[in-house]
Amino acid sequence: MKYGLSVCLLVISLQVFSLPLSQEARQEAALFNNFLKAAYAQRHADKDRFTLLRNVLEQAPQSAYLKQQLVAEALAANAPELADPYADFINEETADAQAWAVYGAYQWQKNNDAKAVEAYEKALALDPDDELILYQYITVLADSNPQKAAQELEELARVHPVGAPVIYGEIGRLYAYHQDYPASLKALSKSLELNPDDGAVRQLRAGVYEKTNQYFLMLHDLEELDKRGQATAQSYAQMGAVFVMVKDLPKAKTYFLKAKELDNGNLAAGFFLSALAEQQGDYTRAISYLKETADYAQSPAKQVQVSYLQRKINQPKESFKTISNAYKQFAGNDEVAYLYAVALYEEQNYRASARVLAPLVDKHPSHQDIRLQYAFALEGQKKYAQMEEQLRTLLEQNPQNAAALNLYAYSLALRGVRLDEAQQYVARALAIAQDASFIDTQAWIFYKQGNNAQALDVLRALPEEILQTSPEIAYHAGMIYAANGQTEQAKKYLQLAADGGWKDAQKALKKMK
Repeated sequence: MKYGLSVCLLVISLQVFSLPLSQEARQEAALFNNFLKAAYAQRHADKDRFTLLRNVLEQAPQSAYLKQQLVAEALAANAPELADPYADFINEETADAQAWAVYGAYQWQKNNDAKAVEAYEKALALDPDDELILYQYITVLADSNPQKAAQELEELARVHPVGAPVIYGEIGRLYAYHQDYPASLKALSKSLELNPDDGAVRQLRAGVYEKTNQYFLMLHDLEELDKRGQATAQSYAQMGAVFVMVKDLPKAKTYFLKAKELDNGNLAAGFFLSALAEQQGDYTRAISYLKETADYAQSPAKQVQVSYLQRKINQPKESFKTISNAYKQFAGNDEVAYLYAVALYEEQNYRASARVLAPLVDKHPSHQDIRLQYAFALEGQKKYAQMEEQLRTLLEQNPQNAAALNLYAYSLALRGVRLDEAQQYVARALAIAQDASFIDTQAWIFYKQGNNAQALDVLRALPEEILQTSPEIAYHAGMIYAANGQTEQAKKYLQLAADGGWKDAQKALKKMK
């Protein structure tokens, strides 16, 4: 039908005229030739077809047919704005079913659902047997009136019983999308009654059971998929999730591993298996599972977790590289920026750490962790006035911020200034929590005040494990033991500190020797 006019014109054009053409005849011939070019371009999906149609319309500006073709081409190119100048092609009295269908599609792409539905209903009234128009109509209804769309689909199932299983599956999908789960389950169950072998419908029904917390029925459908050899990575992951809920972790792991076999990047499987490996202390395997998930390259959270796990297995360089790359990739992510700044601080790159943190402090003025880390970075640069300004702000916001109190006290002690004030800060911190670093600060303040016996008494409250694993605290212990005349103990802890890379400990050992 679309090319009926062009065929008629072609037959006429083959006739040979001996008389010279009039001006009007020449215009008609030019119009005909341009139309043929446009029609040929449409048939072969030529990229210039829209322009060619528009050129023909310039010669016949009143042609509703040409306007309709331009609208259709614009919609096919997903550019409804190009169709706007030609949308007046529709004529209530003369438009056929195809014209109304094109107009309906135009109104739908312009988000005028009511007008789109009205246009499709007029199209179907003119040609009720056109199933393509019917499907388009149902698609529009699916957004604006799902109940009516379902009714139309049910009628279609009645007329075409062979396709009924698929149609009921679509009805179930439609209701599930609109969160009408009882209606969805009814339609999906009808579909499976007619065709029990439809794995996609069974998978969908399992998902609806999951959304309605009917986990036993969900598991039944998923196990049926497994028995029929129709299981997918998604269905295995769903089964794994059910067994996580009932705390059967070995079974959960079995199904998540099956999901991973079918889809190595499966998100649920990767997340669970990584968490389980981490819980069991297998951090290397946990990292591997996270990196293999399909969204790892786009997930700042997973990259942050990998950086953390790399530090757990004593891979500081790899950890820093991971968080550094995440910072470059997710420049606008404040959490990644904060953790990158922490990593820079641990690398003793205090200036860079402060540079990353400064805008975060301005952006989140009440975020205490960000401001505290900024204060640490300033202290590392020996910008004590700025550091104290940040700490005062912190303590105004929260006088019970024990970490801020301790940093204030420790910084003053390190510099050997305002030690009475430092004592007040650390006393407040210890009243809030008996943290090992707070105890160390108190011992160091006593040492700086010359109260060496008190310093040693406080230091002995620290577990030996802390002294063994912290070079800085081990250095303090060595100096305090030396001040109390216990040289062998002093050498022991200074050596521990030196082995841990604490430079002041190495200097102290040289002096003692």
